This record gives sequence, structure tokens and C-alpha cells, in this order.
Amino acid sequence: MTRTALVMVALLGLVGTARADEDRFTVGFRGGAFIRDDRGYADHAAVFGLDGAGLGGGGVLEGGVRVAPRLWLYASWAGFSSLATRRMEELRVTNQALVAQAGVTAFRWEPLLAGAQVPMALRVDVLAGGGLYTVRDELDGASHDASGPGLRAGAQATLSWRALGFTLAYGYHLSRASLDDRVGGALRAGGNEIGAGLSFGF
Repeated sequence: MTRTALVMVALLGLVGTARADEDRFTVGFRGGAFIRDDRGYADHAAVFGLDGAGLGGGGVLEGGVRVAPRLWLYASWAGFSSLATRRMEELRVTNQALVAQAGVTAFRWEPLLAGAQVPMALRVDVLAGGGLYTVRDELDGASHDASGPGLRAGAQATLSWRALGFTLAYGYHLSRASLDDRVGGALRAGGNEIGAGLSFGF
């Protein structure tokens, strides 16, 4: 068997087969937390009573299209922010990401009841991709920001009933876009994203 044939067999095994009634498109929103890649920035801010710069709350808006039986293409926007206060001072930190990803359905389960198909499914996808990342802070009217490319890798599980689904997701973001403080600390746009939300498939 030639090398080309081996590659084709591997790709066919990857994409597998799909049921005729499986979703072709999906849109969803999930809320959650973002644990920022802190290199001393949040610790230094906490010394001055401004706690919480390393953890943001927010959400992700995502859309996907299935281009092969198990292969998906996704586009998403994510935004997270935190606010720390001390007397009359406020430290606000925000980070955003615009990311394109490819996803592979690693597992799909559809239950049967008395031999009949139930309109319910559990799907687990593994994703990886990249995009543009930004991070910004604002303290007493003065702001700083940084932006740059980054990568995301993660997984998500969706339990759906007909068109409506509930999704749990985890993603690790890697980006060198960074805010530096005056005492050697840095806060990067990357970190760990954990979220849950609703999706709609059609």
C-alpha cells in the first residue's frame, strides 16, 4: 500500500460517518471564568489592596459548521473582565480573543429506547486553532493595552435534546501579548478558560 493510500485511509477513519439527521451548523453562548497567565502582576496588585486581577468573568460566543462527518470548523469571540477596588481606586482588567479552530468529534453517543432512536445525543469534540488576543488594564483613568497572535487548544462536551444543547468547555490559551507593571510583573492575554452554556444546532 502506497503512502498516499495510507494517508487516505487515516483521513477516512478520522472523519468517520455521520447520520443523515446530525446537525450541520451550531451556534452557542457560554459564560465562565478565565484564569489569566499571571507572571507576578496580580500578586503585586494584591499587595496594594487590588485583588483579583488574575481571574476574570465573562463569556464566549461561538459558531460552527460541520464540513465532514466528524470534522468541524469554529469561529468564536471571547471576552472576560475583572474589577478590583480600593477606596477611590479601581483596577479594571479585560482580555479578549477572536479565534478560528478546527474540531474533531472524538465521541458521539445516541441512546436507543425500546429499539427506537431518542432525540438526544452526547458529543465530545477536541479543538485547536489560533487568532488575535488583546489584554488591557485601566487604573485611575490611565490605561495600557497589548495585542498579538495566540493559540487555543481544548475540548467541549455537549448534551443535546433535539436542537437545544448544554455545553461544558475547557480551553487553554497561549499568547505573548502582555501587560507589564513597574516592578517586574507581567499579565498575559493567555490562560485557562472554563465555561458552560447553551447551544443550538440545526
